[in-house]
Amino acid sequence: MKAREFVIAVCAIGVFLVPPVLAAANPFMSEGSTFCDQRKPVRDFGLSGLPPVREAPESLKGLGYGAVTMYGGWDRVMSEPYPFGYGFSERRYDGSLPLDWTVSAQLWAIDRRGSDLEEVDRDELFIGRLSAASQPKIEVHPPEDRRGFYRFDMQIVGSEGREIASYSAHFKVVQPSWRPRLRLNRTVVRAGERLLARLENLGSRTVSYGESFGVERRDGGTWTPARDLLRGRWLMWLGLLGPGGSGKCNSLSIPPDTPPGSYRIVKGVGSDRWPKGREERLVAPFKVVEAGADIEY
Repeated sequence: MKAREFVIAVCAIGVFLVPPVLAAANPFMSEGSTFCDQRKPVRDFGLSGLPPVREAPESLKGLGYGAVTMYGGWDRVMSEPYPFGYGFSERRYDGSLPLDWTVSAQLWAIDRRGSDLEEVDRDELFIGRLSAASQPKIEVHPPEDRRGFYRFDMQIVGSEGREIASYSAHFKVVQPSWRPRLRLNRTVVRAGERLLARLENLGSRTVSYGESFGVERRDGGTWTPARDLLRGRWLMWLGLLGPGGSGKCNSLSIPPDTPPGSYRIVKGVGSDRWPKGREERLVAPFKVVEAGADIEY
């Protein structure tokens, strides 16, 4: 299962996807630590316990169809049932590509061990000629009244009746849940060192967030802004973090002259119902100690 994240930049004329180079160039973002690795989900909702299947590749170049690409199959954890499937496109953009394919798909309800319970939906698609202007899609629909594991099976058959390829994918329909958290790579940091923070989504609702965050200092029983710890500017983008995913790291450099004490990072997040959805202020406490202090990890 791959947890997916989308980042959208916001500007005066609208929104657009942020290129990876732009996001990595910001000094507050840190991708050089294993703590910031986004490839492994923080929660897989039991999908890793299912038997392995042959996943659909993005390109069918290995089958001799280099111009044909597939897209879709992203949502492996659903907080409500909605269609699952793949679309087909081609990259030549110079006319149409003759295929004469029959694409079939079946959706199976399965148990937690991956054993078939029953077939709940099926679909069939014929692709005569494929072009960039026409991108056919095959998809199946999980039932409205069943939550649990599913397996999507797809077969591609050529004009002579020979199977060209077959692929499968697992996904799960779960109860809606809202469980974002802000996690630090350490809870005690020396003055002069760096602290990393990342957003994690343990729930099934998509979480929206930006790059900005705040820092507060505990002063006489009250949390007050520690603006001296924040330097630089924030990039204006909107990140969408899917179920089980982790967001891009924030990096906080603690100046050498920072007074020891209790601090916390504060970060605002929103739900997938944005702009009218739920909003929450996440906090992650940490302590600053003197530069030469011993720390037990």
